[in-house]
Amino acid sequence: MSKLFKILSAALLLIAFNSCEKEPADDPTNEEPPVEKYERYVKGSRFRSDILEEQLTYTLFMPASYETDTLKRYPVVYFLHGIGESSTKDWTEYMKTIESLEDNGLQEMIYVFPNGYSSYYCNTFDGKFRYMDMFIQELVPHIDATFRTKADRQYRAITGYSMGGFGTAALALKNPDVFGMSAPMSISLCTDKRYLSESQDGWENQWGRIFGGIGQRGEGRLTDYYKEHCPFYQFTPENKDRLSQVKWFIHCGDDEDQLLIANDSLHVILRNNGYEHEFRISDGAHTGSYWRSAMRETLPWIEQMMNGGGEWTKVMGTVSMKSSALNEDGTFASQGYTDASEKNGLAMWFVHKGLSKDIVDKCIGGLSQSGSIFQYMILPCDLEQKSLQEWMTFYKAKYEVGKTPDKSQIFAIGETGRDAWALQDEFKRFYLVDADLTDEETSILADKDKFYYIDTVDDSKYYKDSNALYVSCKATGADFEYRMRNGISDKEQQLMLAIQNAAEKLKYQ
Repeated sequence: MSKLFKILSAALLLIAFNSCEKEPADDPTNEEPPVEKYERYVKGSRFRSDILEEQLTYTLFMPASYETDTLKRYPVVYFLHGIGESSTKDWTEYMKTIESLEDNGLQEMIYVFPNGYSSYYCNTFDGKFRYMDMFIQELVPHIDATFRTKADRQYRAITGYSMGGFGTAALALKNPDVFGMSAPMSISLCTDKRYLSESQDGWENQWGRIFGGIGQRGEGRLTDYYKEHCPFYQFTPENKDRLSQVKWFIHCGDDEDQLLIANDSLHVILRNNGYEHEFRISDGAHTGSYWRSAMRETLPWIEQMMNGGGEWTKVMGTVSMKSSALNEDGTFASQGYTDASEKNGLAMWFVHKGLSKDIVDKCIGGLSQSGSIFQYMILPCDLEQKSLQEWMTFYKAKYEVGKTPDKSQIFAIGETGRDAWALQDEFKRFYLVDADLTDEETSILADKDKFYYIDTVDDSKYYKDSNALYVSCKATGADFEYRMRNGISDKEQQLMLAIQNAAEKLKYQ
């Protein structure tokens, strides 16, 4: 970038921000902080809020072409931080993620990172701190008046994590006429049961001060004001027409504690009430690296929705399967099994119903890519030919494998999950892909001494079973991994991706 261009860029940005005022909460001395500029990254922007009667700060990440393409208008994405943070945190790594996506074709947008205090981006129940009113009535109009935005809900999205995830949901729930897309990540939300058991200080310091119920225990904490902002109570059949104006994308990591229980339960509510939405569960915790990974899908999704796109068909990840040498009967024996003088192999039962030989061979090839030094066999079981029990008896008689549960694992697909679940005492580790388990969710009880790999898609007809098994894993302390991906029409590609992801978690010893 030329020296002259940098000077002009700084001058234009100073003109744009020169009318903004400082937020005392960020600087008790009330002295104006320096406005830092790293070309596109602008910290220290501020304006006066009449509603809050103080000054609000926000950070900007501007389009690279903003100062050269002076007639162009841009969509806006509001990005909300978590509790204990502010607009002045270092957003550099998030901006690197955005730049990386732009390098791969993502359109330029204006990103606004406002200061959210510890407000959960809502008005307090007593009206003393009207943050949401400020956001909708002042901040959004200020951004549209100050910058060349596409000032229309179709081109205005909101995202954020943790407390910002709650704000992302609540702001869109209360103002579907303002936002076209809402993509909350790791929503800071608990089930009612969890709130009722929260310590008194925990409830009042984080939730009661905003939603009321201070001094209350039990049901008294779940105030009407809380329910007005809580996704659990708002995604009802009665609200469907109004809230379906917004496109929804929810993301959460499988290493979260109570938050995934709540986020996954919200997905169940959305499915039960017929709301179209995207939901993802990936490997990760309550961390910036997880949220930046989630952005790699949510931002392209936002772009597609802004541009009139309908169904989101993108699958994250690539499928790369290497073929393996199979026995004449379609089984696979590891090198460790073949070389062993005394056979005592682990059995991986690969259970399906009516898959073609070509697809089964690919799946077994994918599952056999690691652990060759261990003694194991992968044994295909087509339940259109024999029952699972019959297949297990057949293979145990033919090979020295799977004689005891600790030497037996199962990979079950779709409706064959029921057969696996009916014989669960026979297996130590379960790999369940979009699996049907039982008619009764209450009978899905995880064993704390077993391992469960739950892999499904967000439009699966067995979504309740996946949720119930995960919740039971958390309750019992069972070891687990949980993945939820995008449901697409190419079922073979979906299966190959599930195989590839599960192979990383297989244990053959």
